Amino acid sequence: MTGAETVAECLKAQGVELLFGIRGLHITAVADAAKRRGIRFIEVRHEQSAAFMADAYARVTGKVGVVIAGTGAGAAAIMVGLQEAYCSSSPVLLIVSQIEQAHLQKGWGDLHEVKNQHGLISNVAEACYDVAAASDIPQSLQAIFSRMVHERPRPYGLEIPVDVLNAKLATPFSYQPVTHTPRLPDAQKLAEAVEQIARAGWPVIYAGGGAINSGAGQAVQRLAELLNAPVLTSIKGKGVLSEAHDLSLGNLGTEGPVRALIEKADLAIVIGTRFSNRSTGKWSLRLPPQWVRVDMDEQQFAKTHPAIQGSHVVELAGDARITLEYILGRLEKQSSHPQGFERLEVIRAKRQTMESVRAQYPAEVKLLEDIRHVIRRDAIVANDSTVATYWMRRYFEVCEPRTFLWAMGSGTIGFGLPAAIGAKLAKPDRQVLALCGDGGFLFSCQELSTAVKHRVAIVVLLFNDNAFGMVDYGQRKDGQLFGDEALVNPDFIALARSFGAEAERVDSLNQIGEVVKKALARNRLTVIEVPVALHPPPDLA
Repeated sequence: MTGAETVAECLKAQGVELLFGIRGLHITAVADAAKRRGIRFIEVRHEQSAAFMADAYARVTGKVGVVIAGTGAGAAAIMVGLQEAYCSSSPVLLIVSQIEQAHLQKGWGDLHEVKNQHGLISNVAEACYDVAAASDIPQSLQAIFSRMVHERPRPYGLEIPVDVLNAKLATPFSYQPVTHTPRLPDAQKLAEAVEQIARAGWPVIYAGGGAINSGAGQAVQRLAELLNAPVLTSIKGKGVLSEAHDLSLGNLGTEGPVRALIEKADLAIVIGTRFSNRSTGKWSLRLPPQWVRVDMDEQQFAKTHPAIQGSHVVELAGDARITLEYILGRLEKQSSHPQGFERLEVIRAKRQTMESVRAQYPAEVKLLEDIRHVIRRDAIVANDSTVATYWMRRYFEVCEPRTFLWAMGSGTIGFGLPAAIGAKLAKPDRQVLALCGDGGFLFSCQELSTAVKHRVAIVVLLFNDNAFGMVDYGQRKDGQLFGDEALVNPDFIALARSFGAEAERVDSLNQIGEVVKKALARNRLTVIEVPVALHPPPDLA
């Protein structure tokens, strides 16, 4: 068994089903070995897209997304995708080749040699592991998967010299798959948290991506209903509680009516979030000063922006799901619970918010409602960074966890199309919709070829304003446009059809609901061009 075959055996034992990448010269043996073991290899047209696909696969399944890259240029092309995985806490494993060990650091100009590939990967991943022999591979992969499962989800790199990939394994193969063992916080801290919650009058819950990563959705709903606590979320936390639920306020925490409601709260139960700039309206969100905070990454407790940090915080370092279930078990045994909020006042705050936004921006709100109306509850929406998705992040109703994907961590563009492909490959029975702008679409439009090859039936809504819309908006607001910003775009309909996709253009936003509905029923890769310039949402205006 060679080093490459050892990698494939470990991945197979760990339950890996899909592998994304390009068969660069040095890494081809890994792709071949994986395919021989029944692992499906999705060859893409750009390594950056492979990372986005692996990231989306991880987000919608909760499993590790695996991507391969060849030495040097291939590895470098992965970096934007790996950075997004890091910033958004996605478990993505990069397996990358390296030049022969004897040539490392020599500067001889070996094929694909770069200055410091290990450092390149380490800068955008949690860690990069190097191996010196084929026998090191199982141990290194066990260490990586263990950290991904038991620590905060992050991307990792495994760098393997090409001579190690081709070398024979010197010892008998052995790999013990890593399984998840969730961790409860300190018992004394748990008791303090239960007491704090029981004493509260009007608690509010704020849940982020960590609540989704741990599968805490049902526990969040039970806790909210027991306490009559409204549930706010970060952008990544959208869907942890269905936003159609009476107690859900989604990502509306900085809206006027919701802010007024939350002023009455005397306790915040904070679950798995870092309170990012975008999720909190540039840290303008205001929660009560008393917190019970749950996070598997205890380092996050000290990293909260000072404008938003609670003054008295019970810190619970552990898995969100089992921690909430423990707290629920203790609270349910008590004879009295917090009074909490009236559901009608929560519903009213949400309704007033949406009515106010709809009055100012009727076309944009109707667009979101039309999309929601024609897709299933469990449909997955993959968002690129474009004006339409800035509306989606706050005002689009998300009904289930792991169905709303956005590259908000790094703020990159080019994510939407490959993320939708990765999501559909992970969940082939789900409807998948990608929202892209014309600027971002051309970062990754070549992946239409990948979608056609693998019969990936997604629908792409392509909003074409002939601009990097958000960038132009910011400059226009500051009076800094120079008149040369308009993009020169191809004929997107002809482009999509040239790849073998279905394609059509709509004349107005009012047509989108019906056109998307028909495209989903068609169950084929479809690109729908929307030649409309949307207004930016009010928090950006």
